[in-house]
Amino acid sequence: MLKKKCADNEGGKTPASRNISPAGYVIPVLLILFLIGYIFFQQLQTDDLYLSYKMTMDTMVELRFSESSAKPGSQIEEEVLNEIERLEMLFSRSIDTSDVSRINAAAGKTPVQVSDEVLYVTGRAVKYAEVSDGKFDPTVGPLVDLWGFLGQEYRVPSAAEVENVLPLVDYNLVEIAPEQSAVYLTQENMVLELGGVAKGYIVDRALEILNASGVEHAFINAGGDIGLIGSNPDGDPWRIGVTHPREHGEIIAVISASGGSVVTSGDYQRSFEEDGIKYHHILDPDTGLPARKLASVTIIAETATEADALSTAVFVLGPDKGLDLIEKLPTAEGILITPEIEILVSSGLEGLVELNP
Repeated sequence: MLKKKCADNEGGKTPASRNISPAGYVIPVLLILFLIGYIFFQQLQTDDLYLSYKMTMDTMVELRFSESSAKPGSQIEEEVLNEIERLEMLFSRSIDTSDVSRINAAAGKTPVQVSDEVLYVTGRAVKYAEVSDGKFDPTVGPLVDLWGFLGQEYRVPSAAEVENVLPLVDYNLVEIAPEQSAVYLTQENMVLELGGVAKGYIVDRALEILNASGVEHAFINAGGDIGLIGSNPDGDPWRIGVTHPREHGEIIAVISASGGSVVTSGDYQRSFEEDGIKYHHILDPDTGLPARKLASVTIIAETATEADALSTAVFVLGPDKGLDLIEKLPTAEGILITPEIEILVSSGLEGLVELNP
């Protein structure tokens, strides 16, 4: 394990999205779009990569890939974006007809037959809940709603309100019936919240389409969930910047990666302040309160599904238990940053991460 202590700075919130800058670092996608004057969508082509941006899943999706001889870049882009939008219709809690919304509406009443995709992701979410001793919990929805994070109507709930919904947060109360393709929340008012894993799964599906289209080099960034195919077209690894959790717009570390996925969870990504206290969206399922032991967790894994779930789980577990979990998993590595800006790097990344204190 590598430790590095940096000077603390209580700067403003840092954007969660990242992009490749001309210098090779990954910087916020939304900042780039603002500077070049595009708000919703802009498509470009370069000599090396086909590049597009589109607003979907309530975030900016950036797509870069080397063009394939099998089909035009515009066709590949359309297939990827259509798949992202199709899956959003299945997973989004903001869409009344989605599979997840139907599961929640039937909580405590009846099992709900769902798509293969939602059945699979629900099963994976429960698995990561088991692996993390419940620190990642896909039934955290009642707490998310109580704090107002779903609709961005933020509020600090009373202790009594939190205690009232905690019994509904228990992944053991989720029943999955693969033979019926059904999911059942066994208690009324339970809420399935797959946001901590579904976006990663959607990135994985996008990578599958790119691979099937013969793409050899690709980078996709969906609001901070990053998926990679191969290296940069020039043969060098992609350079992924880890945002400093306390200094706006600064990069605290750089990861070199060819293939796989990189996902960061941070206390700066969705937060609000009340009476001088900052509250963020990564909630501890056991207490119902924002987890406070870490400021940022970046997971490097084979799939974005795994990286997405583990970034939340490790954040809530804290530095010691979180690092222990990473070390037990053969397909994941991590960079953990404490509120004091101490950087902890898992053993598999030692010597492979550039630190910029």
